Amino acid sequence: MVTQGDRRTLSLVLILTATYLSVEVVGGLLTNSLALLSDAGHMVSDVGGLAISLIAVTLACRPSTPERPFGLRRVEILAALVNGVILIGIDIFIVYEAYQRVLSPQPVHSLGMLSVAVGGLVINAISARILSRASKRSLNVRSAFLHVVSDALGSMGAIVAGILMFFTGIYVFDALAGLLIGIIMIPSIWAVLKESSNILLESCPSGVGIYMVKNELKNVQGVKDVHDLHVWSISSGIYSLSVHLVVDSLTQGTEVLRNAKQMLEDQFKINHATIQIEEHCIDEIVH
Repeated sequence: MVTQGDRRTLSLVLILTATYLSVEVVGGLLTNSLALLSDAGHMVSDVGGLAISLIAVTLACRPSTPERPFGLRRVEILAALVNGVILIGIDIFIVYEAYQRVLSPQPVHSLGMLSVAVGGLVINAISARILSRASKRSLNVRSAFLHVVSDALGSMGAIVAGILMFFTGIYVFDALAGLLIGIIMIPSIWAVLKESSNILLESCPSGVGIYMVKNELKNVQGVKDVHDLHVWSISSGIYSLSVHLVVDSLTQGTEVLRNAKQMLEDQFKINHATIQIEEHCIDEIVH
């Protein structure tokens, strides 16, 4: 779930990233380093991705209305999906360029490359530290966090490649570093794309087992059967549920409803539950 603090966090990281972006682009061009330029490419996507995330958080923090009971919270999931797609595009480009340079290595100014890469690593480490806590509760912030982590990996790859080239004069290390950076980030990017797609498709949340929820509902005192169970995510950490519970007598309805909702909140963090209480073939909604 996003907060006003997430907006301040993203704003600070966006300023840091945008400030160092120009330094890294100029440094990559002057040193002719693909590893450095690939890191700068990730940083370009970071600036755009962080801006998208910041806009999404701002919209998601708007209050709900009768027409939009959950406000604009799902905008952050759309932002996470867009960021994932952007990262895939950047990675494909980097892998392609790295392949070309493996076939035909080009001279690189390793010492200048090292200086810029170390500065980039420091900025990325600070940004990752700032985003780390918020990334655990928001998929949108997590996608921004992955942008920053990918940059940190890029900076580390550039540093290692720069050291190897400085001592060996073998320039293919630059291309290999760029290739490795692109490959390493694929699983993390895929995880964000998968989770954001699942939320938009209203699939059962990855951290909530549908059969476990059903069994726990059956264990609520007074419940004889459970059917028409559906669990889905509104946004990061905001789960919804609808279900029909069969009881012996409707006089138990209020108590069963209270106990079921309390169990769902305590064990599965489900705060939005619509529960219909049934007695045999007679349906009655208990509010």
